[in-house]
Amino acid sequence: MPRDEFDASPAEVRSFALLQVGLTAGFFVLLFFMLGGSDADYPPTWMAVALVVLVGVGAVLAERVWMSAAPLDPDLAPADQHRLAVGVFAGQTVRRLAFCEAPLLIAVLVTFVTDHGGWPLVIAGVPGLLVLAWEIWPSLRNTSMTAAMLDSRGADSQLVESFIERPVA
Repeated sequence: MPRDEFDASPAEVRSFALLQVGLTAGFFVLLFFMLGGSDADYPPTWMAVALVVLVGVGAVLAERVWMSAAPLDPDLAPADQHRLAVGVFAGQTVRRLAFCEAPLLIAVLVTFVTDHGGWPLVIAGVPGLLVLAWEIWPSLRNTSMTAAMLDSRGADSQLVESFIERPVA
């Protein structure tokens, strides 16, 4: 499987995650008020369920991204292992973002083609933003899952350690 990697630092990955969650939330709030907020009728139950199911499908697909990481070669220099590991994690973050954003974009489309005001944005947006933040933030959970795959053949990528905040002296 081809290795998805970017030239990125842990700080850049963290900034990217914050930016994406913030921009998506801001976009949804802006659209919600531009389209009349909650003045329109609530959509039918089947539409609300379909939007939430789409968010769930996006979450499941995003959860499986970490399993696509190919193990690192343990014979590489430690600095190269670390650089590759952060790059692979950055690539996975972008893929997770795509899986989490797709249902939200469908909710935007539904909002524009139906007469339910901003309700589809609320229905898909609240759980969708939670899933987005959970999946793309470089948390201990997310970095550990990727590190487990990258280090499975004996490499020591130091991926988890690179995302741990160090206290300023």
